[in-house]
Amino acid sequence: MTRTKSYKRIRVLLISVLFAVSFLSIFYTQEISAEKGFQDIGLRVYNGANIVALAAEPEGTLTSPLRIAKNGVIYGIVLVEPGDPNDSGVRIQTSSGIKGLRKYVFLPTAYVSIGMSKRRVFQTWYTVTAMVTVTENTASGPPISGVTVQGRWSGGYNANVSGTTNANGQVSWTTPGIRSGSTVSFTVNKITIGNNEYNLAGVLNRSIGI
Repeated sequence: MTRTKSYKRIRVLLISVLFAVSFLSIFYTQEISAEKGFQDIGLRVYNGANIVALAAEPEGTLTSPLRIAKNGVIYGIVLVEPGDPNDSGVRIQTSSGIKGLRKYVFLPTAYVSIGMSKRRVFQTWYTVTAMVTVTENTASGPPISGVTVQGRWSGGYNANVSGTTNANGQVSWTTPGIRSGSTVSFTVNKITIGNNEYNLAGVLNRSIGI
């Protein structure tokens, strides 16, 4: 049993060394990219069809058994189950089975703008609408359509909401009737496309008094 475990450790280490040696043509990208929770350290691999970037764990995080040293820093190469949406198509044998190397997905920063409005529906009762606009990198960037925005109402009304941006990069939600005399806030918590999460910039929270 001890011999078997030692063999697996040596095998993973050997594959890691071969992996590092076989990709001496590492290069860097200047693309604007901000996939949240992962890092692009310039590692590229050919998967038989395309050259893809590989995702590394954030600096200072080491959970992956596959690691590579770069400029004196050791990075973990992110592993996923074969068939995962972010599987690069390259496989590695580990002590816990065959894994896929996770590709790094290039995403722009999702710049968030929130517009708030209220409408009286009956005497002192109002509804509040939050309109979220998502654009690439800056407020004047092109709209990002088809992404899922997760947000939360708080204050005079509390609820979690989720919706998909339209062709203009916009999605909105309206509260039920709320009696005047309170403040209602809306916060954008997360923006995703598939299994990938955007880094966020801009205005992530806005409030309105009713």
